[in-house]
Amino acid sequence: MNMSKSVLLRAPVLSKSGYGVHARQVARWLFEKEEELDLEITVEALNWGNTGWIMDVEAEDGLVGRILQATTNVKPFYDVTIQVQLPNEWNPMLGGYNVGITAGVETDVCYPRWIEAVNNMNLVIVPSQFTKDTFLHSGEVSTPIVVIPESYMDEVAGEGKIDLDLPTNFNFLVFGQVTGNTPETDRKNLPYTLKWLAETFANNPDVGVVLKTNMGRNTKLDRYSCAGIFTQLLMQIVKGPGPRFYLLHGDMSNEEVVGLYKHPKINALLTLTHGEGYGLPILEAAACGLPVIAPAWSGHMEFMKHGKFIEVNHEVREIHPERVDDNIFKKDAKWAYPSETDAKHRLKKFLESPEMPKKWAMELKDQLLPIYNFKAIAAHYDATLFDVLKG
Repeated sequence: MNMSKSVLLRAPVLSKSGYGVHARQVARWLFEKEEELDLEITVEALNWGNTGWIMDVEAEDGLVGRILQATTNVKPFYDVTIQVQLPNEWNPMLGGYNVGITAGVETDVCYPRWIEAVNNMNLVIVPSQFTKDTFLHSGEVSTPIVVIPESYMDEVAGEGKIDLDLPTNFNFLVFGQVTGNTPETDRKNLPYTLKWLAETFANNPDVGVVLKTNMGRNTKLDRYSCAGIFTQLLMQIVKGPGPRFYLLHGDMSNEEVVGLYKHPKINALLTLTHGEGYGLPILEAAACGLPVIAPAWSGHMEFMKHGKFIEVNHEVREIHPERVDDNIFKKDAKWAYPSETDAKHRLKKFLESPEMPKKWAMELKDQLLPIYNFKAIAAHYDATLFDVLKG
């Protein structure tokens, strides 16, 4: 008699997005448990916004190929479902035991209907205490919520490799997708980040800003759109010979991303984000020993709390009315507004004396490497879901 347990992973597992990376970590753990727990795994690959898909079956050590194989084994009902989505997209009717995984929203509260969605699941997993608190502050939660962080990529353990010739010796790395139609609604706060950098180093052409970004896809059309938007922005904000701006666009291998974080001419990762559910690029940069400049608020504090970094002062205030969409961002929700004055002060100070922040970065790296590698994070999934899948 076949006693295999049927498991559905419903997630944007092939998308080139933060949720895609998170979903592939869950898929990797699940496939590693397949034989041991006698699982029959089905994958429902979902879209994530307008992001592209990874279709190379060899990608991520064959994980993508394994995911594609599992997409054909469709059933009307499963013993267990694991759904990596926004809470209002979870479907508790698909399985006998339903697990929702989400990074939630990057504000202090979420929609009441998200609490209903949480309570309709058997278990919810979030990557940060910040996300858990967002749910707990938004209504009466009856479903257990467990924090399981995301892991950094395996390649962090290596040196990385990237062909990047930077004329400037001192460079700030700014990482982020365009997430809003106006400077006030962009969650990553990219327009103001670039403006404040331009104003701070207007008279210093020896400083560079490397912007790794896209608008959802890594296509040539997306590149042209990004280049057009940022060229227009730079025409408005650049007032002197400095700093020099460089646009990085397109698919990068994990080895190239690590090479970027460890590049001898990249001196710090700067994020003036309004909020993160987790902030995986910040973890990866910190795990590579790159100094981080960021506000001390939201999901990235899950791992940045383990050491010191350059904290930019902030105020927590209501989001801009145009950001309210009655789907993810609700009226009266709050997020962080980094201080322009303090950000500029810390940028100047870091350029003048980077030694201590570099020391903090190496100490933080030593703390993060053993805690956030894949094996360590997989142990959290074992502790949380092993009995659910075996029982």
